[in-house]
Amino acid sequence: MGGGLGLALVADFRVTCEEARFSANFNRLGFHPGFGLTTTLPRLIGPQKAALLFYTGRRIGGGEAVAMGLADQLVPQAEVRSASIALATEIAQSSPLAVVSTRETLRRGLADQIEASTERELIEQEWQRRTEDFKEGVKAMAERRLPDFKGK
Repeated sequence: MGGGLGLALVADFRVTCEEARFSANFNRLGFHPGFGLTTTLPRLIGPQKAALLFYTGRRIGGGEAVAMGLADQLVPQAEVRSASIALATEIAQSSPLAVVSTRETLRRGLADQIEASTERELIEQEWQRRTEDFKEGVKAMAERRLPDFKGK
């Protein structure tokens, strides 16, 4: 779930359905978030909501994702693809030069921030993957139970 969220946040827009599930479940597994999420998630939904999702590993549905700004459009599951194409078509009706330059301005510095975040995330993940808590988090997830973390 966490890696999929990381990939989804690189997109300019997200069209979702109520059945979709979003989660930054890294802490529930016993380690630090990755995939540049420590930059992209707070930038998208604000640091307070991002911290809530990181710390809890909470799963949210498509409606809540749209309400908090994590996704842009909520449609019935059968319409996700067609709604995505309709949004892309609407964007394509604008000047490509203007869209590209506006996107560049909006995202200026983002790649550098994500690169710095992923370097920091990797450092934290490397040592945390060797902990008892990480082993317990993975085991608990596989067994579909709450983890019993010891802080070790």
